[in-house]
Amino acid sequence: MKSTYKLSMVAAVGAIAATTLSVNPASAFSITTGGQAKGSPAGIEGLTTTVSNAVVIDFNDANGSPYSTVNTVSQQGATYSPGNSLVINNGGVLAPTTGAAPYSGPPSGSTDNTSAYLSLPTNSNTGLGSNQVTITLPKLSNYWGLHWGSMDDASANSPANQIEFLRDGTVLATFTPDDLTALGLDVEAGGGPENQGLARANPYVNFFSDNSGEWFNGVRLTQLGNNNNIAFESDNHAYRPVPEPLTILGSGLALGFGAIFKKQQSRRR
Repeated sequence: MKSTYKLSMVAAVGAIAATTLSVNPASAFSITTGGQAKGSPAGIEGLTTTVSNAVVIDFNDANGSPYSTVNTVSQQGATYSPGNSLVINNGGVLAPTTGAAPYSGPPSGSTDNTSAYLSLPTNSNTGLGSNQVTITLPKLSNYWGLHWGSMDDASANSPANQIEFLRDGTVLATFTPDDLTALGLDVEAGGGPENQGLARANPYVNFFSDNSGEWFNGVRLTQLGNNNNIAFESDNHAYRPVPEPLTILGSGLALGFGAIFKKQQSRRR
């Protein structure tokens, strides 16, 4: 978010681009951009995932205006901590914060996301909010997506938005908009008021873990630095749990033992 304090999350469906980032020699996350317009009229709630079987958290049931807290919304099985992280649900009224002041009103038409969204301000006089939130997922997952609003890269005047993937508290991988740009994805970060409303600056970003060693049960979002004009805005968070191997194995074993037992019973007869 730049000095105009606007969250311009353009709701035009972006073309899908994909690439892979090597986290370590034995590990890789695949990253794509692209989602579909959510809401009626199409796009009023921004972009959401197109990944099947994904659980979506859209913050739309936040109460109060112009802001609320994340613990007032349905978290769809996930847990957001701290619970007083800021949710902006004003539909366009400037929230009374110091410095990082989220704004969701459309500056030029109906292409912007005017629904509630999560904001991580670096400074706030509301008594709410934090520059970091940890999202604990109910099960190991292999996919995470979010509508990333007005992406901020790591420059002198714009400390980066950061996403970390965790497994039982251990960091598996870390990404900033700089990583997405370096990988050749069609995104734009760190721009000023003249380009923060571009679709490229407000993409839906999908992260896929490619093997079981990368399945994660936590996601941590952080607004780095202490620039009071910058915040990390996002909406329509999505995660996809993986099937529970032990449950599947247990079911298979139960079926196998059942078949053996029936066969032994028939022989006894």
